[in-house]
Amino acid sequence: MTSFIHKGHLDFLSDNQKTELSKHFMTASTTAMPHQLAAQLGIEYSHALAVLADLEAQGVCEMKLLIYHNCEPDLPVGAIPYGTGFPDLPWTCPHCESIVENYDELSFDLMAISKQPIEFA
Repeated sequence: MTSFIHKGHLDFLSDNQKTELSKHFMTASTTAMPHQLAAQLGIEYSHALAVLADLEAQGVCEMKLLIYHNCEPDLPVGAIPYGTGFPDLPWTCPHCESIVENYDELSFDLMAISKQPIEFA
């Protein structure tokens, strides 16, 4: 079933941007990261993050905190549900099996996964 997202918290989006978002989220299990949406829609990162946070708040997306380790800085080596906080230290990297004792060795990003098709109106 398609979820319809109407005016409200996302009034900063133009009709063209809403159309682009509808195309992007036309199927379930679509992923989106704030920096990708910002570039795709020509909006600020904070607005792209607001879009994804609003979708999660409405229950149509699940947000994940992606974990990156210095051993492979361009590849997420883990993911945890958004809102649970950062991983507890010490943390073992599943990619290189190093024990991480300092957050300076890690970086983080966000990713949303749609639970169903989403249409922005």
